[in-house]
Amino acid sequence: MSVSWKDYEGIDGFGAVSQTQKDVDELNKALTAGADISAPGSVVAGDGFSLRVESLEKTLKVTTYKMDHIRLWKNISKLPAYNTVEEYNQLQEYGSNLDSGFISEGALPESEDSSYQRKYSVVKFMGSTRAVSHPMTLVTPAHGPVLAQEAINGTMHILKQLERALFYGNSALSAVQFDGFEKLITDNSPATNIVDLRGLPLSEDILTDVSLTVMDAPNYGSPSHLYLNPKTKADLVKTFFPKERHDTFSSNKNGMIGTDLRGWTSPAGDVAFEPNVFITDGGGPNAAAVGDAAKRPGTPTISTAVATPVDATAKFTADDAGDYWYKVVAVNRYGRSIPVLCDAGAVSMIAGDKLTVGVTPGGSTTTEYYELFRTPKNGAVATCRLILRIPNVSGAAEQILSDQNFNLPYCTSAFLFQQNLECMSFKQLAPLLKVPLATIDSSIRFMLLLYGVPCLYCPGKILMIRNIGRASGYVGAA
Repeated sequence: MSVSWKDYEGIDGFGAVSQTQKDVDELNKALTAGADISAPGSVVAGDGFSLRVESLEKTLKVTTYKMDHIRLWKNISKLPAYNTVEEYNQLQEYGSNLDSGFISEGALPESEDSSYQRKYSVVKFMGSTRAVSHPMTLVTPAHGPVLAQEAINGTMHILKQLERALFYGNSALSAVQFDGFEKLITDNSPATNIVDLRGLPLSEDILTDVSLTVMDAPNYGSPSHLYLNPKTKADLVKTFFPKERHDTFSSNKNGMIGTDLRGWTSPAGDVAFEPNVFITDGGGPNAAAVGDAAKRPGTPTISTAVATPVDATAKFTADDAGDYWYKVVAVNRYGRSIPVLCDAGAVSMIAGDKLTVGVTPGGSTTTEYYELFRTPKNGAVATCRLILRIPNVSGAAEQILSDQNFNLPYCTSAFLFQQNLECMSFKQLAPLLKVPLATIDSSIRFMLLLYGVPCLYCPGKILMIRNIGRASGYVGAA
């Protein structure tokens, strides 16, 4: 019996009989890994998802601030406190300012008295409660023990609140806050120690002048650190970049060009720059209410319409004449209300005007203070920025809020410190500590606590620069 090519009809190149292309496809199937994130909704032949082991990095990627951003808290000198009220004495004068030191031969020198004054600061309390379920402590976590990680997270949360409060804490807004250095300077330092740039950027000339203000009589200070927003520092750096010279054949900088400023030598001595991300323009209003609905303030109402009376102290000038949008937010320690427009449209302001608007708290919860937001001149409503925080002094009744243009939107402050124990410190009744809480369910709860208060001993030896604007032409200008 002979075999011919006719006997091989229907056999394909894979060595199997194939009547249709479907048979070939079935033979070519393979188990596939795929790239699905979640398990498929139904079992599919050839899907290898169930056999894949998750590949999760053991290093936790932190997308928010880190310890490197906490600058003032790490630098300020800490002293122990022994009471909830910490007192200290100031030697204000050695004697009179008269030329009484000269006497005639054989005469009796004039009697002089030193001037002392006792001051005090009230310790305030900060804390964060953390909880981890008991089963969560038994599983194998990706990034180390969960309890330890929550202790770190709680610590970082407190440090952020503390760093901001060292600058902007204000007991007039909320009784549980201590006064930060902005409030301490405003209340205690000479008027000459508050410099208002009215929207101008920081410059070499301004730095020279403010350092001399701290050094000169009657302050007799030695400035050592300048805390400022990183963008403010960047604008200053830009003024030095065109002055830099480069040696093309030098390898000292490995081909890198550009410059940075870590400080400057002022007429009063060397001053270190401390760029701080927590010194901000206050940002815009929150889009929605923030915090526990049962504790945060209710939505305030505009109970008296916007008015623009003339005010001799107002700083709206002819250059400021234009249209402005205003929003107000009610605030307490538990959260913020939704923002409310102060007027249905933009408010027209001219030189010498001030804005007034009547606000009444909403809901049954306490409003501790109000935040007032305003746009730049002729800006869109979405460009509102914080300009004022105003204590609620009327309780549940109406309060009139005013804007005299003392604070400008999109501007920040800078703080020039003589940072030593002669001038300032942080008094700690208790350093950061962890306190276990009672077990009332199948979770492990604990508190992180810190008790203390910043003290300013010599108000004349530190200085604040207000309303610092950005250099013209910067990217992202409002």
